[in-house]
Amino acid sequence: MAGPTPARRGDLEAALEARHPDRFRKHTLMLAVAGVVAEEGRLLLLRDTHGFWAGVGGWIEAGESPEEALLREVREELGVSGRITGAFRPFIAWDVPNSSDGAGFLLMFFGLELESREFSLQQSEVAEARWFGPGEWADAPMLPYVKALFDERVAEWLGQRQA
Repeated sequence: MAGPTPARRGDLEAALEARHPDRFRKHTLMLAVAGVVAEEGRLLLLRDTHGFWAGVGGWIEAGESPEEALLREVREELGVSGRITGAFRPFIAWDVPNSSDGAGFLLMFFGLELESREFSLQQSEVAEARWFGPGEWADAPMLPYVKALFDERVAEWLGQRQA
């Protein structure tokens, strides 16, 4: 079988050049990850130092896979190790408020099991960890998009272990 002809290689180079991010920038995308820790119909939530509740997670750092980022965040925020049990569908928001360049936000969700319930909370970021059943977070302070996500996806998170 013959390899690509020089003309085809030229076409490939032109196609790659036409799609280079420096020439055709599409979106700035912030990448984050969250763990869904479910036990007996309840979810583990963390209250941050600003007073808002959400799941364990955070930003994906350069060079990390989403799974590596989540396990790092679990160690940092809870002081325990975890194991990823599966993936849930991601959440994406376009044109994040207060973004100077119309950035988007991609949040990837994973099912998570923790090795221990003896948490050592990262006091600079986490004020409290607590288990919530469906509806119990109705009065808990959450950022609006977090509340909307929990209301929309709790049945999915509690009803299936992985996607």
